[in-house]
Amino acid sequence: MEELRTREEYAAPGELLDRVAEVLTVLRGIASSESSIAAGLKASPEVAAGILGAFLRVCKQMVGAGEQVQRMWVDVVVDLWRGSIWGSANAKKTSAVWSEKCLEISATLLVAPEIDDSLKTVLENMLAEYIFSPEVLFPVGNAGQKQGAARVPSTKDLISLLGPLKQQDAAMSGTPEAISIPYLPVLFRIAIDAHSRKRTKADAAIVEALFVALLSVVAGVDLQSEVLDESASSGDSIASLLQILIETGTALSPSTLSRIVTKFANLTSSNPEFMRWSLVETALAIDFDTFLHPDVATLTTQLFSALSKARSSPQTGRVLRLVVDGFVKARDVMGFVARWSKQLKSGAEGDIWRSDELAGIFAPIVEDSLTSQQVVKAVGNLRQEKSWIVLDAILRGLRREETETQLLTSGTLEEVVETARKDGKDWRAWRLLVRIGGIKPELLVPAIKDATELVSAGKRWKEAVFASEVLMRVAEDTPEGAAMEGAQVVLHAVAKSLGRFKSWDRSIASVDKTNFGHVVATAVIGGHLAILEKVDTTHRREFVDSLLGAALDGGAASGPLDAAQLCQALLGRPEFYEHPAVKEAMLSALVTRLPFEEDMAKSAADLPTLSPKNRDQYSFFVSLLELFPLEAIKRTTRERILDTCLLLDIVGFSRVRPLMQRLWKVGNAGSFMATDCQVIKMLFTNPGAADIFRRVLSHAFINRDQEKTKEYLTSLIRMNYSLVKGARKGDGLSAGELEMSWVVITELWKFRSEAAINSGDLEKTRKWFLELLAKTVGSKKRVDATALKYWRQVWELERDDRDAALEIAARVAGRVTKVWGYEVPDADIVVETIGVVSTVAESVEDMMNVTAFSVVSSQVLKRERDADLLRHYKCAVDRLDITTHRDVSRRVVDACFSDEIGGDFIWELFKILINAIKKPETPEELSASIDVFSAAHSRLLISLPSSLSPSAFILNAHCINTLLRLHPWAIIQHNVDATISSLTIAASAHGPSLTATDTDTLYASLTSILSTILSLHRHRIRGRYHLVVALLQTLLTVLFTPKLSRRKTERALHPPWLLSTTATPLTLHSARVFARVLQAFCDPPVSTVRSHNSELTDSERSKERKMVGNVVGPVLETFIKRVLEERVDAAVRREINVGVDKMLEVLGREGMRRVTGRMNAEGRAVVRALWVEFGRGRGERV
Repeated sequence: MEELRTREEYAAPGELLDRVAEVLTVLRGIASSESSIAAGLKASPEVAAGILGAFLRVCKQMVGAGEQVQRMWVDVVVDLWRGSIWGSANAKKTSAVWSEKCLEISATLLVAPEIDDSLKTVLENMLAEYIFSPEVLFPVGNAGQKQGAARVPSTKDLISLLGPLKQQDAAMSGTPEAISIPYLPVLFRIAIDAHSRKRTKADAAIVEALFVALLSVVAGVDLQSEVLDESASSGDSIASLLQILIETGTALSPSTLSRIVTKFANLTSSNPEFMRWSLVETALAIDFDTFLHPDVATLTTQLFSALSKARSSPQTGRVLRLVVDGFVKARDVMGFVARWSKQLKSGAEGDIWRSDELAGIFAPIVEDSLTSQQVVKAVGNLRQEKSWIVLDAILRGLRREETETQLLTSGTLEEVVETARKDGKDWRAWRLLVRIGGIKPELLVPAIKDATELVSAGKRWKEAVFASEVLMRVAEDTPEGAAMEGAQVVLHAVAKSLGRFKSWDRSIASVDKTNFGHVVATAVIGGHLAILEKVDTTHRREFVDSLLGAALDGGAASGPLDAAQLCQALLGRPEFYEHPAVKEAMLSALVTRLPFEEDMAKSAADLPTLSPKNRDQYSFFVSLLELFPLEAIKRTTRERILDTCLLLDIVGFSRVRPLMQRLWKVGNAGSFMATDCQVIKMLFTNPGAADIFRRVLSHAFINRDQEKTKEYLTSLIRMNYSLVKGARKGDGLSAGELEMSWVVITELWKFRSEAAINSGDLEKTRKWFLELLAKTVGSKKRVDATALKYWRQVWELERDDRDAALEIAARVAGRVTKVWGYEVPDADIVVETIGVVSTVAESVEDMMNVTAFSVVSSQVLKRERDADLLRHYKCAVDRLDITTHRDVSRRVVDACFSDEIGGDFIWELFKILINAIKKPETPEELSASIDVFSAAHSRLLISLPSSLSPSAFILNAHCINTLLRLHPWAIIQHNVDATISSLTIAASAHGPSLTATDTDTLYASLTSILSTILSLHRHRIRGRYHLVVALLQTLLTVLFTPKLSRRKTERALHPPWLLSTTATPLTLHSARVFARVLQAFCDPPVSTVRSHNSELTDSERSKERKMVGNVVGPVLETFIKRVLEERVDAAVRREINVGVDKMLEVLGREGMRRVTGRMNAEGRAVVRALWVEFGRGRGERV
């Protein structure tokens, strides 16, 4: 071991450890054969401990390198150690030897994050046995005392055993490593657990002895010395040990804790950096009485003084919370209030005792810890002391109406108002007045004059903030005219200050003249919108205009909320829309500041350039307008906004388009866009305006009887007519003009017979537009996907000149497929080419070409655009007549089952064909369709159990289910019988070998088909219930967990797709769908059991239930057998039981007797338990 640990030539220590383990295993075998442990494994304790220690050091190297320590290595070395000490009566020597050789390395290994759990357990057990055992704490002289006798633990032997750790820490003294001793808490936990029992914790005296012994390990730490210890490592080490007390639910005596805090926490230090708040926090969490112990009478005072010097941090916040909780548990909240008030008199501004964090901690406990009388008395005393901070915290925590009533009836609050008003130079006094105003605003009437003067003076800004809120609160809730005048003074001061805003950090200490307006505006928007509604129009508009102006001209303003965010917060509040005057003022200010003049023709002729600065302004305007409910805006204002949005879009600010869409939904027939067709050309300067323009046309056509609208539509058609006519002789149309003409033609074509539409110009425009697109498609080297989309949709309007259309489709398809061999295809071009080919297809040959082209395109595009390809294919299929559709379906079925065409996409096409099947009217056509689709159904059934992939299996099952569900007229009796047989095979051991992860989906596809048969084809399975029963037995069996291994002669019960390495067992979702199917079989609705000519009567249903009761017994037998022989998840079992209960109901007592007659005793016992539970659920006596 030593050679392995020290020599570098061993690149793989695991190999040598394997050899050592082999040697020790052989020795153990020899010892076992001679029935004597000593024969092969006996060595001196020193040698064995040396081997164990060396082994652990090798383990440390391996763990540090990220290598795995084998359990076999650990076992053989530990067995060697235990064999060597076997029979030794000197336990003290054994512990000393183990400590010398193994303690230090064991402690180090235990804190390694990569240590194996088995090795960690072995080390913990050894530490508990050899270092922290009861024999060590209670020497032999005391070990023989009777149970119940008081025993005093001794630390002498334990400190001696911990010597190796102390030597190591002494060597590290003064080095950075001495700051933290990570294994001490781990050892402390092991020691406590070694002396704890299942129902009792370790005795306090034992815990204290363990604590003292472990603390002796830390270099330079002496708990008995009276000299204060200011080292950081001492306090942190002790805090980490005390944390273990909290985690294990044990404790030290209060006197010991007090002594620890006094010596190591450094609460009396003048330097806050030396205070050990982690130690204080841990001591408070263990026992608050630590600071109240009579041995250290001044400790509480030291704590409060130290908190006055401490800097605010998350840790001091936790200490404050523990202090408050301690006084609450001690039922001395008034004592805490007194100490808090005392610290406020002596402390400095900005210390912890003045923090809002402490007030937030204290407020929630006020009414839970103080009676109403105590609150009244405390408020009175604190008023005299002018302790506004504590008073504010108390009033913040008031929740009971009874307490507020006593404060009012006693006159205490009036006295507080008067005292605070006279002490108006302290902003905390004004904050307290705001708090009192929340209880009863009328009490603040005497402070109106002082508050108004304070705001008007414009000097003491912190006090002015709360004085402003006092004025607004009184003005809102009382009829005082002076308060309303004061509120108007506040709004005027805010309006003057908003333009100067630069920054604010949400601290009241940083309020000055530059951010005063921003602070008060935040308060107005957050809680005083009613005051804006009540003040006169001048001050309301002044406030809103200033806020909006500051948002537009904010520049480099920074902070949690700038003026723009305040505007958005104002419009985002639901309460804003409850104040019509405020809403109107904001909307008026917005419209006034819109970026363009009201003369739209003039603005359109002189459009600005889009720059980063005005882009930000436009974004701000749009964000505000998007928050408005547009229906509540007057029509003329909406049209003004829409015209502005139009100009913004023209200059390139496309973010405005969603707002334009919303505006057109509420109608704006008088806007510039809806009255001047020339502006539409400008709208299409930037492509992508089609949706907006369609909305314009739909609204225009609603008002087509108006002369102005007729002129507009006529001009629009004439303008596009001229554009297209001119483009035939010139260079063609721009992208925007193409888009505009496409929208005009496709939107107005269906209304060409209307009087408002000039049909002649529109038809010529369409004809020339198609010629222009055909020329564009034929002349360019690269096919334009957008031009193909335009051509397809415009040609489809009339579907004329099909020969020319076929020629275009063939030419486009040829050019697209030509580049596939040497160029990555453009997905949009391929999709639009499929769209063109699908649009012109009508015959069977055309559709087969479309089918082949779609399959190849799907492969070329790697299935990424299948949804678009299927959409175009569906449009083509929907146009087919019954005969063509039938012939295409037959040929596609042949393609699906051929070896030449593979993949799942062909099945997706077949799904579309199946969904689009139409029932013929004539008997001849009906017979022909039945022949085709029943044959297709049979081929699907044959292929289902031999599917090659989960997706193919699911698609196949979906096609079968669609035929059964949507087209039952196309299904013959043989199809139904074969369907049930195919499902049984697919769910059995002869099912398909699939590598599936989502087995629930595969199972659900099978049960869905059975559910369709039971609901729509029930009349066809009468007399064939044995097929359904066999299928139910198979579906029930696979819900049970497959066996991990079975004998060669044992027949497999589960399908291969449930036995693959990637498959997951079926979950409760599968059990739930099975239970539904079983319920539908046992208790069918009337609509599923009646024949075509019978009436809806209960007799049909009762007859069906009786027939099911005569045959369903084998399903129950299968369930009982599987319960006895297989495993099943509890949740799955509960879901299955839902269907089993329905099965028991249709079987009845007689049926149960028949079933149990064929069972053994175990099976009958299970059935009896099910029957008893079933009877209880129905409220019957069993």
